[in-house]
Amino acid sequence: MSFLTRLQNNKILKNLPFLSFIAFLISSSVLAQENETESKEKVHSVYITSNTALRSKQSNDLILGEIVKASLKEEDSATLVLIGNFVPKNGYPDKDNGRENVEKDLSENLLARINDFKGNIVFTPGYHEWQADAPDNIDDLESFLQDNSRGKFWPNDGCPIESESLGDGVQLILIDSQWYVENWDDHPYINNKCEIKTRAQFREEFNDELEDNQKKTVLVAVHHPVMTNTRLSFWEKMVGAGNQTRRSPQLGELMGILETIARQYNDVIFLSGQDKNLQFIHDDKIEQVIAGITEKASKAKPDEDDGNFAGYEMGYAKLNINRNGSSNIEMHKVLPSGTEKIFSKEISRERPTLEEVSWPETKLGATTSASVYTSEETDKGGFHKTIWGEHYRPLYSKKFEFPVLYLDTLPGNLQVLGAGGGHQSRSLGFIDKDDHEYTLRALEKSALQFLQTTVVTTHYIEDYLENTIAERYVKDFYTTAFPYGTFPAGKFMDELGIFHPNSELYYVPKQEALGVYNEEYGDELYMFEAHVGDENKDLEIFGNADDILNTSDLMLEMRETKDVYVDEAMFIRARLLDMLLGDWDRHEGQYEWAEFEEENGKKRYLPIAKDRDQVFPRTDGFALSMLRLASPPIRAMEQYSETVKRPKWFNHAGYPLDKAFIRNANWQDWQEQVNYIENNITDEVIKDAFDVLPEGIVEDAYVDQIKATMKARRENLEDIARKYYKHLAEFDMFTGTEKDDKFLITRKSNGLTTIELKNEDGELLAEKSYNSNMTREVWIYGLDGDDEFKIVGEGSNLVPLKIIGGEEN
Repeated sequence: MSFLTRLQNNKILKNLPFLSFIAFLISSSVLAQENETESKEKVHSVYITSNTALRSKQSNDLILGEIVKASLKEEDSATLVLIGNFVPKNGYPDKDNGRENVEKDLSENLLARINDFKGNIVFTPGYHEWQADAPDNIDDLESFLQDNSRGKFWPNDGCPIESESLGDGVQLILIDSQWYVENWDDHPYINNKCEIKTRAQFREEFNDELEDNQKKTVLVAVHHPVMTNTRLSFWEKMVGAGNQTRRSPQLGELMGILETIARQYNDVIFLSGQDKNLQFIHDDKIEQVIAGITEKASKAKPDEDDGNFAGYEMGYAKLNINRNGSSNIEMHKVLPSGTEKIFSKEISRERPTLEEVSWPETKLGATTSASVYTSEETDKGGFHKTIWGEHYRPLYSKKFEFPVLYLDTLPGNLQVLGAGGGHQSRSLGFIDKDDHEYTLRALEKSALQFLQTTVVTTHYIEDYLENTIAERYVKDFYTTAFPYGTFPAGKFMDELGIFHPNSELYYVPKQEALGVYNEEYGDELYMFEAHVGDENKDLEIFGNADDILNTSDLMLEMRETKDVYVDEAMFIRARLLDMLLGDWDRHEGQYEWAEFEEENGKKRYLPIAKDRDQVFPRTDGFALSMLRLASPPIRAMEQYSETVKRPKWFNHAGYPLDKAFIRNANWQDWQEQVNYIENNITDEVIKDAFDVLPEGIVEDAYVDQIKATMKARRENLEDIARKYYKHLAEFDMFTGTEKDDKFLITRKSNGLTTIELKNEDGELLAEKSYNSNMTREVWIYGLDGDDEFKIVGEGSNLVPLKIIGGEEN
């Protein structure tokens, strides 16, 4: 028998196709298990404890010793976070009041115990750390801990927030909650060393950190828990417990804000330590871990049906983060004989994966028909229009032909960064191969986002207000703005030499380039524009600037030195264009600043105008007319007409910026910019600017009306500017620097006052004169430094002055 015949008769060979199929299934199963194992591979462990100063030495030795032992067995990276109350109840004292004893106790009973921890060590302050001359002593405590251990003290300098990467898709945000809760009147210089100066800035920063790290698992270490099941004592229920329970308005506000912002993102886990127990709480999209157990444990009432936990035995919490974004929380009880795991629960990943989303394989053509709203959303009855106005509703639901954008057709190999947006806009960020960043911003704004970020900031409401009257009315109000105004506005800025992000209008379908964001983005109208930030400073549209700063950072720069200044002529030009376009919402977030270093070492800043969402407003209707009478801020929302009726109220949002950056300009300077605009924004320029829009929009009657009104307002621009200039001149601020300054205030006849500012070397830094016929009051700020104020001369009908010193005055 031949070899071939024997093979043909071989039973095994006859079953080879079947066996091959079985082998394929087995290998696929093995690979799937390997992939699952790899996806759940632990990448980082975080050990959590708190209230070490409230526990006995014996308990601390036991807990900290077991944490160190466990860390030595870790194969991956690890971090130990001590979340407040690691100094005694009276705080970290001054050198003359027992600091040496506290430092000795910290060295022997805390730092020595954790010295061998295998990984990062992080201290974050709590209530005790603020009890002795804070924030100065917090700064000293930070130095002591970091000089005598491997640990880091975050946030530093008594500031509110710090964010640090733990690698492999894990971000640690540390918040000093006591900073928020403190009565700032007791700490006049609380924020001197901090970039964040207000609680509102802190809220924005926390949101920005979550937005920047939305592709990671985010751990938020904060002493006071955002959620807790700890029972209040009878005394706490009756009279409260100072500012240390959620019955405190300030603490309740902070916890509400943190929870509300966190619910708008995925995979956020809070780590806390104030409560004297061990807890795990899962509520909707966020988790809370508490590890502040002491001998006098506080009882809690967990909802065990929801997988929550509370424990009262000495121990610690451990959080394991996996490569696939899921986590596992463990609670460990410590005994003289070792540790015992008393609770464990998996925390699933909330972020969508690419496998969970889809997009059409068939692509659209070069253009497609679309609108901002549907016709059902703008179909209102006669009574509604009488009360609320006509607005631009027909334009919002009218379909036009728009160019279609597939992002992979753009140069630079764009990659999606993540979702973003402000109080009402929805956007996606992208980055190209040269690290330049771009933004897709939807023309349809989010009413729910507006209500959440501006109206109800301490309770999460988005899921509850969807498809409600509140959402519908806010969306209807948005139709007061001309929906396509950003694009002709860009052409006017080009004509006047004002930097802007160069927005372009597209219909963006769902597509592969949107990745996991196909769930919430795509199949609507967007503007595509360059992101205004330092990563794009070398772009030609921003003048190849040396840097790009936001308004807050620029103000800090100007406090430091007088060698930093805003080009007032260009800023006046930009502000006059705001008035010409009817753009009433020009707050500090609407401008960034391009930096140009001069040969003499000084830095000149030019405005970059962005977010032209409110140009050419149509705020008609009885209700808005009544609201304008009742509420001063709403008076800014003037119907776009031949003039600005009340320049004072129209510029309500921009007034603080104007006072900060227009310091030396006189009426002649304003007049020059009025003339420049009148000479450059000609009838032909107005026509060409609107011609950038799709043909159907250009031919719309609304556009014809806007162009005619703009030409008429241009003729009235000088009168508008003069009225606003007089309003600006009524009150002024004259500021020094944070160095040692000398102010010479000279009183003269006829109501004249001159103020000179010199540095300690006698160099003249600034000078300005005031006339009581124009100016009602001047406030002079010394800021920091050892300043000298000298008043000379006499006169009549003088301008009232207020002199405000700084920390060293």
